[in-house]
Amino acid sequence: MQNKGWKELELFYSVETSQHFLEMVYKNQDMEDPKRNSYKNGERFIFFLKHAEAFYKQAKIASLEIKPILLFYGMAQLLKACLLTTDPSYPSHTSVLAHGVTTRKRKKQNYRFYEDEVKVQRNGLCMHVVQSLFQLQGLRDERFSMKQLLSKIPEINKVLSFQRKQNPMVKAVVQDGLIWLPDDTANAYNMSSKRFVEHVEYHLNWTFCQENEGCLIFSSEQKEYQPSTSTSLLFELESETYFFPAERDRFLKLPELLVHYLIAYNLSMIARYETEWWYDLLLQCASDDYVLIQQFLHTAEVKFPYYIAQLLLQKKTS
Repeated sequence: MQNKGWKELELFYSVETSQHFLEMVYKNQDMEDPKRNSYKNGERFIFFLKHAEAFYKQAKIASLEIKPILLFYGMAQLLKACLLTTDPSYPSHTSVLAHGVTTRKRKKQNYRFYEDEVKVQRNGLCMHVVQSLFQLQGLRDERFSMKQLLSKIPEINKVLSFQRKQNPMVKAVVQDGLIWLPDDTANAYNMSSKRFVEHVEYHLNWTFCQENEGCLIFSSEQKEYQPSTSTSLLFELESETYFFPAERDRFLKLPELLVHYLIAYNLSMIARYETEWWYDLLLQCASDDYVLIQQFLHTAEVKFPYYIAQLLLQKKTS
């Protein structure tokens, strides 16, 4: 599974193929002059992917001390490749070149990574991805804690549970264009089934279909059925299992790709500028942050390229 994402991304490593792919995507979005734009962006699209792969190859063999920096820059290059599918003129102005995220410059005494937060800026790569690639609104100046973000990654949940940090989830099934949730999920929300259905319909914009075989069955927008674009369902790659948060404050309305980007940004900044704290953590293994960070890096190394590949292949088949 580890190389699956890159094997699929390598399918695009031909100018002829990438130009045909981009032209088709531009036509599907009714963009002006798709042939000219695809000709202009074919090589750039490949270069972004190849540059990302170079970062990921180095990250794979790098020590933990510098791995976050390499992974973050690899993620940024992959997102830039994806942006060319929705914004043929990227970058049209310098404001979209910055990372688009900030974090506290000076870490407080007794700093804990798990309790740290990042802020999405009004301009930059992050906001451009949010708006152009995912068509999401309302995230300007939004703050997210590492606790919130890490809880969106099912692979991290085993670590959180082991560390006595509660992050309840229930298994969900995505089948035949429908989402099946166990009917006892309502109990986790301290709601009746009827109230839970109303809650989900209002907050997630899902549509209730029926109750069957101990499950509440919903339909939703197409993006919710794909792990790379879903903002509500969580996906564990190794087991290919979907999960649904079992607490109402666990919804961030963020696709997991952006969750990875935000966490990796914070870690890359720590690795670059908080050297004393960073090496104290890595050498002493004194806090639970060490295992959380290690597990996140291992997961992101595999999962982020896989999601990017799925995102691009979905555009090819749509």
